[in-house]
Amino acid sequence: MDSRHILEAKKQQIDANLASLFDEVGNAIDAAIKCLVKKEQGVCEALIRNDVNLNKKRRLLEQDCLVAIASQQPVAHDLRDIVADMRIASELERMGDYASDIAASILEMDGDDLHALGLLDVQRMSGICQDMLSHAMRAHQANDTALARRVAASDDDLDNLQTKLVGTLTDAMRANPAHVHNGSRMLWIAHNLERCGDRATNIAEQVIFRVEGDIVDLD
Repeated sequence: MDSRHILEAKKQQIDANLASLFDEVGNAIDAAIKCLVKKEQGVCEALIRNDVNLNKKRRLLEQDCLVAIASQQPVAHDLRDIVADMRIASELERMGDYASDIAASILEMDGDDLHALGLLDVQRMSGICQDMLSHAMRAHQANDTALARRVAASDDDLDNLQTKLVGTLTDAMRANPAHVHNGSRMLWIAHNLERCGDRATNIAEQVIFRVEGDIVDLD
């Protein structure tokens, strides 16, 4: 097998592992918010434990990328593909960290009802995050820069929801000090979801770099 075929096989392996990481991170965010609704302690604890596995998969994927660069001496467009994939893996790993942090915040909560603390808005934020991640994955797989740019456009909706939620939580905690314990944790959950959106935007930027060779700032 010549070096071109070896490089293509390695790139396909990297892309397959990256697709698996996309799926796992999306599932982790979804599971974390379901934990918030259902208050399932065991699921939260499993999410926190699994973060180690996500970190390991990111490291292995980065190692594959570095081996491909060192051993196959890729040309410019191949090098962009590999570098972008390595950066995307890092962004996904951080999103996995946020899902774990959300689970940890949930475990610290008491049993009070969360609807007065913006639960529906948190669920909406989670839905936007998962859509952004799904679209970023599709953009990556299809080399679709137009879709990548639409990912970033959704980040404004996420920021607006976070702003609304901060107001809701602040008012609720001022009106009833009993809400401070859970309300402060809901603020952290909202912050983690907003950061997930930022990371999805970063992934979209890497898709554009991968395809067009341009370094863009979609914020």
